[in-house]
Amino acid sequence: MSVVGQLYQLQLVDSEWDEKRQQLELVEESLGESGDVLRAREAVAETEGGLGELRAQLRALDLEVAGLNDKLKKNQERLYSGRVRNPKELTGLQEEATYLRRRTSELEDEQLELMIAIEEDEAELAERQARLRQIEAMWRDDQAALRNKKEELDLRLVELEEEREDMRARLGASDLANYDDLRQQLGGIGVVRLKKGICQGCGVDVPTSMASAVARGEGVHYCTICGRLLYGG
Repeated sequence: MSVVGQLYQLQLVDSEWDEKRQQLELVEESLGESGDVLRAREAVAETEGGLGELRAQLRALDLEVAGLNDKLKKNQERLYSGRVRNPKELTGLQEEATYLRRRTSELEDEQLELMIAIEEDEAELAERQARLRQIEAMWRDDQAALRNKKEELDLRLVELEEEREDMRARLGASDLANYDDLRQQLGGIGVVRLKKGICQGCGVDVPTSMASAVARGEGVHYCTICGRLLYGG
């Protein structure tokens, strides 16, 4: 195989290596917890926090209502025990009973509102937890696929590196230096095929005489537009 042919084969290996390396970087960036998972977990935590506050408020109300009921019970026992005969004291007990009942009623209304809010938050929490489980399941599947893809890419990159080193070992230093310069200057593609007289690097027709020489493998020729080395095999 001609030197240009060998350089073209090396270019194919290098191009695949570049592509696989880019793919590997994307895979590695995608490994780990995704934004969707984190947002879903934050939503669950937020709802759990709000629900915890509501439940704490309800427990405090329960204790307050229980305390008021206990006071009312003692008030009624004293009021109807027959031991209190002072009219002023009896009036005070009755007024206290009225206040305790009114306050208990107010707190029971608050209890009902809290219980409704808790029920709504519990339903929202269940929905968000179900959504989180769904997202996490999809994320785990994606992560497994990404890990498999990473393993495949790692193995292929090792193979390509071995192929590249073997190819470079068979080429002369000046040819490699020219090839490397072209790759560096031209976005990683230094050697391209000439197909039906058209440079596959820039899509432009080359002069007919050059196309004929490239097709016959005579000499070294570069595209007059993009400057890439042309291979006619």
